[in-house]
Amino acid sequence: MARFGFGQEMRQAQRQEMLLQPRMLQAIEILALPTQDLDAYLRNAAEENAALELHEPSLGVDLGIPTPRERVRSKDATARHSAMLEAQPARTRSVAEQVEEELATADFEPQTLAWVRFLIGCLDSDGFLAPSDHELLALARERGLQGDANDLAHAIAALQRLEPRGVGARNATEALLLQLDPGDPDYRDLARLIEDFLGELAKNKLPAVAKAMGLDVDSLRQLIARLAELSARPAADLDRDAAPPIVPDVLVRAGENGWEIALDDSRASTVTLDESVRDLARDRELDRKLREHLRGQVERARWIVDAVSQRRATLLRVATSVFHHQRPYLDHGPGHLVPLRMTDVAAEIGLHVSTISRAVAGKYAETPWGIEPLRRFFQAASGHDPDSARDDVRETVRALFAAEDPKRPLSDDEVVETLQKRGLELARRTITKYRQELGIPSSYRRRRHE
Repeated sequence: MARFGFGQEMRQAQRQEMLLQPRMLQAIEILALPTQDLDAYLRNAAEENAALELHEPSLGVDLGIPTPRERVRSKDATARHSAMLEAQPARTRSVAEQVEEELATADFEPQTLAWVRFLIGCLDSDGFLAPSDHELLALARERGLQGDANDLAHAIAALQRLEPRGVGARNATEALLLQLDPGDPDYRDLARLIEDFLGELAKNKLPAVAKAMGLDVDSLRQLIARLAELSARPAADLDRDAAPPIVPDVLVRAGENGWEIALDDSRASTVTLDESVRDLARDRELDRKLREHLRGQVERARWIVDAVSQRRATLLRVATSVFHHQRPYLDHGPGHLVPLRMTDVAAEIGLHVSTISRAVAGKYAETPWGIEPLRRFFQAASGHDPDSARDDVRETVRALFAAEDPKRPLSDDEVVETLQKRGLELARRTITKYRQELGIPSSYRRRRHE
C-alpha cells in the first residue's frame, strides 16, 4: 500500500523593490504638469498649506524702478502676453442666449412666445430640435404648458424663422434647407441638390449629378459653392468655449553666440517657503501638537519648492539637448528635423527615458518657426532613409499633393515614384497612411471635372 505524505517546506528569497516615497511621487507629478496645470496645482497647494507662499506672474509689471536689462525683459514679456490675449478668441454665446436675444425683437403672441421659449430649452448644442413631436408634447404637458399639436407646429415654424438660420431643424438636411432664400432664382436647384444629391456630391460624382439636373459641370460647381456657404450645424460654433491659448514653456532665441535656450518665466507662478511659518514651527512656546502640525506643513512645502526647482532644471536640460540635435530645424525651418529618440537624450544627460517623457509631456517651445510641442522634436527615421524624420517626409508628401494638377490628381503610386527619384524609399501603404493622416481624399475624389 502506497502512502503519500505532505511536508512543509520553507524557502528564503531575496527581492529588491523600489518603493516610491511620497516626495518622489510628488516630484514626478509636478514634472509632468504643463504650465497651465502647474499654476492651478500650486494655487491649490498654497491654499491648503500655510507654509507655502505663492507668487503670481507679474507679466513685467513692477512697482520699483527696473534696471535697463529688466526693462527689456519686462517689455518682451508684456508684449508676448498682449499678443497671447489678442489671439485668444472671445467667449462665444450659447445658442439659447442668441435665440433669446432674437425673441426680444420678435412680434409673437404670448401663447406662441411661451411655446418658443419652451422649444429653445429643448435645443441641443448644434441648434437641432432632436425630440419628436410626441416627446415634445408630453414634455410640454409636464411643464404645465397649454396647447396641442397645432400650437407646437406653429411654435416650431416661428423658431425656425429666428437667427441663426437653421436653428430648430430636426436634422442637417432640414437645417440646410432652412438657410435657403425661397426668393433666390437658384432656390429650386439648391434645394434639389440638398434633398437628392448630397451623397453623390460627397463622392465627387459631378458629371452624373449635372446630367441628372440638366446642368453643365461649371453651373453645378457654382451651385456647390453656394452650398458651401451654408452650415449643416448652424449653432455649432455658438456653444463652444474659447480654447485656452498655448503657453510655451521653452523659448528658443538667436543670440550673439548662437541659439539660446531659456524657460519662459513671464507667465509661470513660483512658490517659496514662508519663513514666518517656519519660525513658528520652531517656537517652543507654542503648543506641541501645533508645532508638529506646522512642521509637517513646512516639510511638505519644501518638497513642492524643491520639486518645482527640479522641474525647471530638468526641462531646461532636456530642451537644451533636444535643440542641440535639432540645430538644422532652427537654422532652416520645417522640413529639416533630424531623427531623434528619447533614449538618445536620456543617455546624453544621464536621466531615465521615463523622465524625458514626463518632462516634455504637454510642454511647448516657442521657436523662430512657431510654437511647437516638444514631443514633435523626437522623430523616428522614416522609410529607408535614416536621415529623414517622419514629420518632414509627411510634409513632403503633403506638398506633392498640394502642387498637383487638380484635373489629373496624383495617385499614391505616382507619389512613391516621385519620392524614389528624390532618394526616399517609401512603401505605397505608407503614402496612403500619410495622405489619410493629412485629411487628403483619394485621387478619385480630388479630381476636378471640366
